[in-house]
Amino acid sequence: MEFKIKKNDFLNSFKKINRIITKNTIFPILENVIIKIDKNILKLTSSTLDIELNTCIDKKYYTFYTAGCITVSGKKIFNIFRNVKNDAELHFRLINKKIYIKVFSSLFKINTISCNNFPIFKTIEDKKIFFISQFMLKEIISLTYFSIANNDIRNTLNGMLLEYKNNYLYGVTTDGHRLSMYKTYLNLNISIFSIIINKKAILELYRLLTYTTELIKIIIHYHYISFQVNEILLITKLIDGSFPNYTDVILNKYTYCILISAEKLKESLLKTSILCNTTFKGVCLSFSKNLLTITSNNQEDEESCDSFFIDYKYENISFSINVFYLLDVLNVLKTNKINVIFNIPISSIQIQSNIQKEIKYIIMPLKI
Repeated sequence: MEFKIKKNDFLNSFKKINRIITKNTIFPILENVIIKIDKNILKLTSSTLDIELNTCIDKKYYTFYTAGCITVSGKKIFNIFRNVKNDAELHFRLINKKIYIKVFSSLFKINTISCNNFPIFKTIEDKKIFFISQFMLKEIISLTYFSIANNDIRNTLNGMLLEYKNNYLYGVTTDGHRLSMYKTYLNLNISIFSIIINKKAILELYRLLTYTTELIKIIIHYHYISFQVNEILLITKLIDGSFPNYTDVILNKYTYCILISAEKLKESLLKTSILCNTTFKGVCLSFSKNLLTITSNNQEDEESCDSFFIDYKYENISFSINVFYLLDVLNVLKTNKINVIFNIPISSIQIQSNIQKEIKYIIMPLKI
């Protein structure tokens, strides 16, 4: 293996695949990246076993001498590139299982490991292929990701459900206490599917996507899914198991639907959350004639209270709710007003934009 390449041409691609690498004492090879080159393409690959990132650098950006494939420490390569000038040209050569990197008068000799020992995803034929815009997928993630559970014993809650049925694409997340659902009409001309994508892959995918109409290619295999985002290919394992039946908790028929200013509600919640209980993180929302009063108290017998006018003419009703769950929703909904929806007795509270009604949030009330 031998080639030359400018620092920035290599580093721009290398940074995108290097960021998933962490120290791994069980599989040290996962601290490495694959560098594979021939006369047509320079390919870089990193993996965490659950996620694999690939990027390709076009032949016009490097000078090719001999082909080869090897793995080398991602951290060491990155540190070398960080400490050389932007206009520097790097000369890579593989000699006796060491990669030699020459930059001006500097020479680095780094140990390598054979590519044969590096775990990569195997391609299989059974698959579904479709295309959607980067904007749509990034929007689905941004509006729902915060409800994904963190290391829950119920593994299916540790990811996002991506489901296609009846010409609608659904993105759904839940941690058992709250649920976020995004639904959009989309004619993909493929059969129905229902898959669960792990949280790490969802967050990495969010970083790669942009709010553009540019299409990305998605391939669903039997045990994993791949996303082609420009020159980056992200592949990740799917989570096995059945996702909870989210349709059962969506309130299609309801007793109360109260329209509230999102800005005023957020402002009031931020004030009252200062003195809320650090264990339950609860605030009480009390609805009375044309008034919403929000109160909280904590373990030290401290209290806070705030109120503002709303359009409400029914009986007095109150419930307690996790203030930060509600703030999470208000932070992502791009709307001036929201609908707070529930039935009596109150088993769940549904929050949605008064405009984008295809985006729904369910929060379980607190029993304090």
